[in-house]
Amino acid sequence: MSDAQQSLANTRQRAFDILEHGRRRDFASRIVDWILVGLIIANVTGTLVQTIPEIEQAYGDELQLLDRICVLVFAIEYATRLWVAPEHPLLHLLSPTRARLLFAATPMMVIDALAFVPFVLELLFPGVAAVRLTRLVRFLKLARYSPALTTIGRVIASERRALLACVVILGGVMMAAAAAMHVVEGHIQPDRLGDMSKSMWWSAAMLAKIGGGELEPVTAGGRIIAAITVMLGIFCFALPVAIIGRGFYEEIRRRDLVVTFAMVAHVPLFAHLDAASISDLVGILQARTVPAGTVIIRKGEPGDAMYFIASGTVQIDAADGKVRLHEGDFFGEMALLTRELRIATVTTIKSTDLLVLDCDDFHRFIDRNPNVGAHVRAVAQQRKSGTVAHTD
Repeated sequence: MSDAQQSLANTRQRAFDILEHGRRRDFASRIVDWILVGLIIANVTGTLVQTIPEIEQAYGDELQLLDRICVLVFAIEYATRLWVAPEHPLLHLLSPTRARLLFAATPMMVIDALAFVPFVLELLFPGVAAVRLTRLVRFLKLARYSPALTTIGRVIASERRALLACVVILGGVMMAAAAAMHVVEGHIQPDRLGDMSKSMWWSAAMLAKIGGGELEPVTAGGRIIAAITVMLGIFCFALPVAIIGRGFYEEIRRRDLVVTFAMVAHVPLFAHLDAASISDLVGILQARTVPAGTVIIRKGEPGDAMYFIASGTVQIDAADGKVRLHEGDFFGEMALLTRELRIATVTTIKSTDLLVLDCDDFHRFIDRNPNVGAHVRAVAQQRKSGTVAHTD
């Protein structure tokens, strides 16, 4: 590879790290994120206030210019993301063209592409004020910059079976309440409960907003059905909230930050894994942000996890001396391999982001990836023999 090609490859890798958060605490990545978030909010806000006649009359041209600047920046962002797509850990083994096509089909890239639809519509239908409101679709771009939304999406995906059961329960309760009310009061209030479509609307209103609007039961049986429906409505809506709340709490407790594909790929041990293995790792690695001066591993404790340094520095205090490990290094593997107690103490020198692989996941992973397992065992053997420093 020539110097020019190497320089281009390095530039593309750096651009990928900035856009896809390959490294934590990257100042350039944060600046780019804040600029893009600011433009998204400014564009959406400008769209909303432009619907006010007084503001449109006084600042319409300036707001239109703001929108065009935002579209230009979003276009540059989109083109750059496509350009760096071959650097994505799941796509780096594909041809650049195929990698970019597959990357363009990912959900967030589809949302980015939708951000240009309002601009096209405004060119096709100039002067139509209602078309401007389509710019609000750009608000969805904020999902890329919100770890909380990513976490909620992961929780919903992991709890999808339980949530589907809640939907089935809600549908069953709604139909049962509607059928009961139709039988009891359908002949008394035919204009409101005379058929199942009207009764379903009543039951949905009772379940969703705890009240049936202007419709009040006129019989004792109808009032009993309404009371039961109200109580079941509380249960039907509280259950999925509890499921999502519990899952969100567990996910936040398990991870201090979102593990990205780029973060995993920056660990040299994982750099050459295939897409399926990296996907597995993203799902099982736990992320921790540890303040400076914190003891991560204490000598004499049982080994329960292996650690990879995403950013920061740790110090190893072992019998044969002290050593510092930095971004890309790993530690804690020896106690997992030997199932013995920790033989060193590990302390953070500065605030450090760690990717944590617990014991059971560690053994399953190296069983599925023998090359990684062989490398980990080789490093552990060197550390045990004193060739390199002990780290657990």
